[in-house]
Amino acid sequence: MRIINRAKVEDCFDGSAVYVYELSGPWTEERARRLSRMGHFQYFGDFPRPLFKLRTDAGLFASGVVGCCDCRVVLPRTNRDTIQREWEEVLMGG
Repeated sequence: MRIINRAKVEDCFDGSAVYVYELSGPWTEERARRLSRMGHFQYFGDFPRPLFKLRTDAGLFASGVVGCCDCRVVLPRTNRDTIQREWEEVLMGG
């Protein structure tokens, strides 16, 4: 999977940054479940549009919908560049 676009969409009061990542292909259940190696992963397959969420110990929060080509990512204020680089490496390798 490749990252087509990364757009900052809003600032949070706590200094974190919110991005929408547009990807080269849609999320599949398998691809989403690979994120579980990064932290606490939840998958809601019974929803009409299956949803996944990821929260890491480093403070990253990501969510997306299976079948869509994008996801929303909240990056923490501290160590943002390192955490963002790790996130993008997982996306590209997944």
